Formats: sequence, C-alpha cells, structure tokens
Amino acid sequence: MKTAWLVGQKVGHFVAVLFLSSLVLAGLLWFSPGSPGKARDPISWEGAAIGDRVCVDARSCGVLRSMPEPAEGEVRSSDGFTFVKEYVKVDLGVEGQKTLERGQILVPGPSFPSWFLGTFWLGVLKWDIGPAYTGDPVLGVVLLGARQTIPIVFGALAAAVVVTLLLVAFLTWLPFPSMRGLLRTVLLVLSISPVFVLGFLMTKAGVLPHPVNWWVAPLACVVILFVGDSNLGELLLQLENEYRFLRSRDYIHAAGLRGASLFKHMLPGLLLPLGTMSAAKVAFLLGSVVIAENIYAVQGLGTLSLKAATKPDPLLLLTLTVFITGVVALVSLIRDVLEIFIDPRIRKTAAEGA
Repeated sequence: MKTAWLVGQKVGHFVAVLFLSSLVLAGLLWFSPGSPGKARDPISWEGAAIGDRVCVDARSCGVLRSMPEPAEGEVRSSDGFTFVKEYVKVDLGVEGQKTLERGQILVPGPSFPSWFLGTFWLGVLKWDIGPAYTGDPVLGVVLLGARQTIPIVFGALAAAVVVTLLLVAFLTWLPFPSMRGLLRTVLLVLSISPVFVLGFLMTKAGVLPHPVNWWVAPLACVVILFVGDSNLGELLLQLENEYRFLRSRDYIHAAGLRGASLFKHMLPGLLLPLGTMSAAKVAFLLGSVVIAENIYAVQGLGTLSLKAATKPDPLLLLTLTVFITGVVALVSLIRDVLEIFIDPRIRKTAAEGA
C-alpha cells in the first residue's frame, strides 16, 4: 500500500504538471498578437440571423442588425453577372452602429475556456484537435515530427551516458594525475561549445558532406547534442563527484582489499544518480534540438515549433509544447517510480511520515 500510495502521488504530480504547463502556455498565447481568440473567419450568411453576435475586425464585435442588402438606390441583379455590393448594419455598443460590406463581417473567436478545454483538451481525448496550418491533423503532424526528434534526443542522451561512463573508467585507471587533469580540461572546453558552433564547424571543416544526406543528418544531430552545450562536461563532472563519494564508502574499501573490481561494485551505486542526471538532461536536449534540426534540415519537433510560432498556429504550438512537456515529465515519472522500487529508504521515510 505504501508503494502504491507513493506511485500514485508521482502520477498525480505528472498529470498536474502537464495540465498546469498547458494552462500557462495557453494563457500566454491567448494574450499574444496571434491570439486564437481573435476573429478571423468570414461569416457564413446561410446560417446567420439578425441579433447574432458578429465582429468587424479582430477585436471589435457587436450585434448584427440587418441582413446583407444593396445600398439605397441600387437593385439586385438578376442576370447573375453584374456584381452589386451588399451591406449590413452592426451595433457596436458605445461605438454606435456601423454599416459595412458583407465580406468584412467575421465570426467571433472562441472564449478561452471553450478553446482551451473544449477544442484542445477535449480534442486530445477524442484524438482530433483539428487541422494545422498545413491542413493536416495537428496530432498527426506532431507525431510525424516526434518520429524524427525522439530518437535523436534519446540517442544523444544514451551516447552521453555511455561516453561519460567510459571516460570516468578511463580517468580512474589513468595513473598520472597531471594527464587526468589535462584530459578533463580538454573535454570540458570542447563541451562548452554551443551546439550551433559545433554544427557549423562539422559542416565547414568537411567532416560532413554539404548538403547533408538524409540518413547522416540525424547522426550529426546526435553528435553535436551530446557533446555541445556542456552536456558531456556536466555529466562527466557530476559522475566523477558521485564516483569519489562512493570510493570513500567502507564496502568499496573492502572490495578493494579483496582485489575485486571497484568499478563493478560501484556501478549499482551510480545508477540512481545517473538516472537523475539523465532525466534532467532530457529537457535541455529537447531545447537544443531546435537548433540542431535547423542546421541539418531535419523535419522534427524543433523545426515544427519554429514554423508554428512564425505562421502563427496557436493550436499546433500548444500541442507541441504539451507533448514536449509530457516527454520530460514522463521521463521524470519513470525515474521516480524506479527509485521508489529500488531504494528502500524512500518507502521507509514515507512510512515514518505516515
């Protein structure tokens, strides 16, 4: 029961993070210049009636007072070829009544609750949010981009973890402290290079062909992501600190006295902190992938995010952000749940608190 309660808390936290983050972004989008609450679409006169609420521009709305009819002195054409302008009257309240052409009248935009809860979240549950700026379904566009981005991000994370473990093992074995310090410094200097600088250098130095082949581009993204923006350097420093801490533990000293492999005994103790570091890195990698994908023209979530922001397409942008937030929160949830099952101290602390 204690374990189930702890897991339930973590799942509740995951759902709360997902909903609140979407609420914050939806609020920012609502008050942005490309707000989804603005009137954009022309009205369909077949279903319109006097007394309906209509808009004359993105923000000014009022009540429809007349149906489309020609101006005074003009008559409707019966030949089907002569174009006659038709006008309607709209009561804008304090601004008074205005007469405008029928083509200037717009359908009012949705309210925030109906757009956020009805269009977006109900659409997520029904698996039909609506069309993106391309005309394709929003969820289909996001999932298509995720097929490119998710392997790149987790490939970069896996590469960074494996390379870091190998480097820690090598630095531990290296018998010369001065060489360890020099190698560590070189790696840290290389790692603090921004992703866009590494991408530029790999292309201009002839390491990669230009233009980059479609199958080479994802691999190039993986390389610059796991090395650049201090990703490799931070993991190396944090893992080395964990190694030094474990190295001072009594059971590790005992294993050393028996002549056993220290790294083999220390690896289980490194898994939990390594999982914590990896979960934290996912968010940074998902941010950096926007740059990497644009350098090598990979049509993933990063490229989609930029296009959704420039079009603008608020619904696609909100869906992309919630999806990316969900990936980050899901990785943290998996890490927390595994930690509950692996580390008995967490269950003991929860039992004592209860």
